[in-house]
Order: sequence, then structure tokens, then C-alpha cells
Amino acid sequence: MAHLAHWLPPKSNLRFGYTPMAGKGRKHILILDPEKDTAALFSRALENYRGGFRCHWANDCPQARSLLCEIVFTFVLADVSILQRDRFFLLDSIKGLPSPAIVFATAYINENKAIRTAMAKGAAGYLIKPVMVCTLRKLIDDFSGR
Repeated sequence: MAHLAHWLPPKSNLRFGYTPMAGKGRKHILILDPEKDTAALFSRALENYRGGFRCHWANDCPQARSLLCEIVFTFVLADVSILQRDRFFLLDSIKGLPSPAIVFATAYINENKAIRTAMAKGAAGYLIKPVMVCTLRKLIDDFSGR
């Protein structure tokens, strides 16, 4: 896991994994995306927004499960391709945890079956990539009650 941390851009605040005590009192967001650049962009858009969120990145479902066992997340933003590879089992796992809002992102509007499956398994909504920062922030506001 540690070898992935050096991939991050030098000024990124995005964390891979869990750091105890860091960001204490801030709401946590899990970004599940195979692309580190996308995760870093989402993180930069949210970490200083409205007092800041603590963003954590996982690039596959096993890493996401590990983080979900350690941290109480307010929001999960997941790439649908990762959820599909996991056969959407991660969404079933999340149902037993303190309930974060789960939104998934897809690059393809025509992925109707994946969209229906994710929504049926508990996702609160979805975004079409590329995601504009203002759209992402509004979504976070809507789900966090701000």
C-alpha cells in the first residue's frame, strides 16, 4: 500500500489509506476510483470546501472495504467500473455500516444496466464524467444537509 503514495502529485492532500487523528472532527469522504488523477481532483475540490472534508482514496474494492471498517464515512463516491468488477458486492457491504450516502460516477450514459443495478443496491444517485467541481460540491451539500 505504501508504494502507491508516491504516485500522488506533490501538492495533493489526498491520502491513500488511514491516518489516525489527522483531520479529527472533519467529515470523511471515500473516493473509489481507478484513476489517481481523478481522485486527486475530487479531493482538491472538497478538502477546503466549507470547512473541508477529509478525503480518502481507494483504487479497488478490497482497499475500500478496509477503509470502510476503519472510518465512518459521510459520503462515498465510487466509479461504476470498479463496482461492476466487484459485482456490486461492495454496495451490499456498506448497507451494514453507519450509512454514508453512496453516489457513483460513470463515463458512459448508456450503461443503463449498471446504473439500475447500483441504484437497486442502495446508491443514492450517479454522476456522468467528466464531473464539474460545482456539480460535485452541490451534490455533497445536498447529501450532507448543508
